[in-house]
Amino acid sequence: MKNSINVLICSLFFIISYGCIAQKRANRYVKRNLDAPIISYGDSNTYCRGLYQRDGFVFLGNSDGAVYRYDIIKQKSKLILKIPDINEIRDIGYSGGTIYAMHSGQDGKLIKINASKFSGIDELPEWEGVFMDAIDFHDSVGFLMGDPINGKMSLFHSTNSGEIWERCTGAVQVVAGEAGFAASGSNVSVLNDSTYAFITGGMNSSYYSSTDNGQSWNKMTLPYYPGKTIGAYSLCMKGKYGVIVGGDYKEPELKMNTTYYTYDGGETWFNSLNPPQGYRSCVYEKNGVFYACGRTGIDFSTDNGATWKPFALGTYFSMTSIEGKLLATRRFGQFQLFDLIK
Repeated sequence: MKNSINVLICSLFFIISYGCIAQKRANRYVKRNLDAPIISYGDSNTYCRGLYQRDGFVFLGNSDGAVYRYDIIKQKSKLILKIPDINEIRDIGYSGGTIYAMHSGQDGKLIKINASKFSGIDELPEWEGVFMDAIDFHDSVGFLMGDPINGKMSLFHSTNSGEIWERCTGAVQVVAGEAGFAASGSNVSVLNDSTYAFITGGMNSSYYSSTDNGQSWNKMTLPYYPGKTIGAYSLCMKGKYGVIVGGDYKEPELKMNTTYYTYDGGETWFNSLNPPQGYRSCVYEKNGVFYACGRTGIDFSTDNGATWKPFALGTYFSMTSIEGKLLATRRFGQFQLFDLIK
């Protein structure tokens, strides 16, 4: 009996000690990142949800419809696009030498940018009345999602770098109040030349995937609570691993049922054992580490989404990486640069 008690005491001591060490390590990142540089790139009354980086430049799509280009080496910002009636840019994609800035408003539009200059606007009759959520490309194959019209998700794809967009032949019927959350332009993904994936939230949250360019769809229901502001907000797939984050942006400190992960390419999803510190609007992966950001900070996971630790405090909208740094957008026309976890 005495030996059993000693073993129990030793086990409890080990668990507590390990937990303290893990917490101390996590707090170390938060403390270090208090001094991470904050960059002002544009109008202080705006913020950025749509992000794309290429060749040392960051393209930022803003809440007022403007697009800025920031030179990360020269540390200079340039306004390259501001068009009347383009009220908000919520995502940015790239293919075939063209940057596509996605306008989210009463009608869907794609603003084209070549060599950092405006080169036209794509407006399809099928996009009238469509609130666009996100766009993604894999080489020349693109996928675009908008909110439902008459109970069906607005799904379009391109096989020629966005020159021609067609409606996906496979229809996805959703329940009333189910739609996409255009929080960071990261709720869709083109995994290869034929595989698309997207997530929904609201009164029902699901992970949808197609392996035949949108001709047919598989549905996996996600166990988020139903609600107008609750559900899946962001998706990041890397091979067979993937993470979905979300929650309730009106209750950003609630942690339960915010984050799910997969080890089998999306066939099954598991609830994270130790989730991020509340609602998260964007999830991003770099060098095997997943980062999730939202209104209460940034967290990271080194085990493909199973457990999470605090990384930074603050309010953040979207993320990418450039020149060995994690870039997270903030309010007031700013972004912050952090050292990536090695």
